[in-house]
Amino acid sequence: MIGNLFSESWYRVCDLRVCLLYSVKIHKQDFRGKTWYVISDPFNNHFFRIRLETYDFLMRLSPKQTVEEIWEDCLIRNPQNAPTQDEVIRLLSQLHMANLLYFENTADTRIMFERLTEMTRKEKVRTIASILFLKVPLWDPELWLKRYNTLIHAIFSRFGAILWFLVIGLGLKTALDHKEKLFLNTQGILAPDNLIYLYLCLAVLKFFHEMGHAMLTKRFGGEVHTMGVMFLVLTPLPYMDASASWAFRNKWHRILVSAAGMIVELFFAAIACLVWANTGDGLIHSLAFNVMFIGSVSSLLFNGNPLARLDSYYILSDLLEIPNLSNRSKEQWKYILDHYLFGLPHSHSLAESRSESFWLLFYGLLSSAYRILLSVGIAMFVMDKWFVLGLIFATMTLVFWFIKPILELIHNVFFDEKYTRVRARSVGLTLLLVGLFAGGIGILPVRNSIRAPGIVDILDYTKIITASDGYLSTVHKKNGDLVNKGDLLFELENPELNLDLQIVKAQIQESEALKSRAMDRFIADLEPIQERLIFLHNKVNSLLEKQAKLKVYAEVSGILSAPNLHKFLGSHVSQGFEIGSIVPDTTAEFIAVVSQEQAYDLFQYQNLLGEVRLFGNSDRTLIAKRVQVIPYEKNELPSAALGWLGGGSIAVEQKDGITTLDSFFEVRVQLDENYRDLHHQRTGVLRLILPPATILEQTYKSLRQLLQKRYQI
Repeated sequence: MIGNLFSESWYRVCDLRVCLLYSVKIHKQDFRGKTWYVISDPFNNHFFRIRLETYDFLMRLSPKQTVEEIWEDCLIRNPQNAPTQDEVIRLLSQLHMANLLYFENTADTRIMFERLTEMTRKEKVRTIASILFLKVPLWDPELWLKRYNTLIHAIFSRFGAILWFLVIGLGLKTALDHKEKLFLNTQGILAPDNLIYLYLCLAVLKFFHEMGHAMLTKRFGGEVHTMGVMFLVLTPLPYMDASASWAFRNKWHRILVSAAGMIVELFFAAIACLVWANTGDGLIHSLAFNVMFIGSVSSLLFNGNPLARLDSYYILSDLLEIPNLSNRSKEQWKYILDHYLFGLPHSHSLAESRSESFWLLFYGLLSSAYRILLSVGIAMFVMDKWFVLGLIFATMTLVFWFIKPILELIHNVFFDEKYTRVRARSVGLTLLLVGLFAGGIGILPVRNSIRAPGIVDILDYTKIITASDGYLSTVHKKNGDLVNKGDLLFELENPELNLDLQIVKAQIQESEALKSRAMDRFIADLEPIQERLIFLHNKVNSLLEKQAKLKVYAEVSGILSAPNLHKFLGSHVSQGFEIGSIVPDTTAEFIAVVSQEQAYDLFQYQNLLGEVRLFGNSDRTLIAKRVQVIPYEKNELPSAALGWLGGGSIAVEQKDGITTLDSFFEVRVQLDENYRDLHHQRTGVLRLILPPATILEQTYKSLRQLLQKRYQI
């Protein structure tokens, strides 16, 4: 602590005589067995969480003593945990920025104003960075909440909780009973004729979502003074400020306030599910489905994601008992960098334990990756609608998430006073890391390839079709076995066929007896009996033929391909069912589908090499012996298994499942080796090996292809 206990700017604030304003409220909270305090200002909803040691210093502030006298007293009382001079300056600057301090004198406060200017600058930068998330306050709901406080207590009560669980249970049961119809309706949620209904339901439901936060905040004694409109990616939606809940001492009250919006949405979604299931096609039916979708799937995907600073972020923060989770995770990564990389002396971790350090580092890594991906996705969405605005947002994302952190790191290690003792090491390592990064993406070539989905194609295979109904009882050859023409593959059993055969044979015996009697007594009855015998004998022959067909023989020689044979053992199979195939013991082809973006490399390079990996057997690589590119575009897949409807990755039209939305090029490769478990139409991935290229070259090429495809530029 001694090395960073003092600050060169201390003289600017040491003679100040300040104290907190009388309007400031302080609330005690416990996190992981440690005591924290929340400083709140009821007039502007500013909140600060401070530790016990900082609280002890803050409570001693008085116009009767200078800041230095109070700090020295704290240092004597608690030398190990007393706040440093730099922490005191930062705290006073933040409180001064929030107008929470009373000044007895007018000492030199330039350092405070410098910090104030810096914080204001950062706030403006954050505002610019969040240009697509602007908030416009419109209404103070506090008077309304006070007027209906009794109703709020009735809604958010034990009876209300029981009612909520009952409705959610009924809604969930109804959804499960109609899951297939729900899945089909979900596919049309973004249809053009449904978008207006989707937005109207979204706006109304989000209003009740925000009212849920406000009402539950009021239920636990907080105040809500701000509701308005937030332009989320240029889409107007309601919002409210529930920051008063941060001062609640009970963490479960804070968690319930954070979850209130999702609780309300799920309640409306369950009611909408009941309405949807009991109405026919029409306006009410459509609106109910949209409410159900938004209140369940949409609410849980967005508000239920703790990586975004929405409802679940605050829930996770309180569950882990780590206040300011996002900011502290960033500070923890800075500590790791300073302490372990730059060797900064006297640097200290914000984490109180190893588990807390793990959560801070883990959350910081995941949340940063998520925000980058989210920003890129939003930029592409906006570019689809307004290209210039989306391009500006994409540029801002690049600047704020990549360029700015790198420049700040370089600036700090070169000019920040705290790196004075380790300047040479920090500058050297920073330049080395920047050099390695630049070299890694711009100079060092890495593996380059094209990955394309496809299927195995065997032209000379023979299908194995069952010629009769029956239960698969005996298997003589298993999948992958080499068989010869005429080999018995498997047998079926048909008890009904055996019973019919016994009945017909008994009828023949009966008819033979009638024939003998007719020859002795009633010669006129002989002719119909003989005709009946002929019919019964023909029927026996037919039944015997069916019985013989219960044994399935190999029609050709080759390899038995029946990967699902074990699943059918003991099961009933109908006549005409394809139970497998026999493929020749020769090489097969793999037909791959290459997108237009990747086709440039196909025609640029000659004598491409490749390898194939089949799904379900990805640990084994099949060498592509000969690569043939079909030099014209296609729009019909070689198999529906490659399209979305068949579980593949290629976008197709719903009418047939094989017509693609974008044209493609077909690549055929001959597999170099024979594999006995290789069967027709098995899906996999072809990897065509290209000459190595740098990450920068590959990224630039992919970006150009994306812009050409989506925006024709």
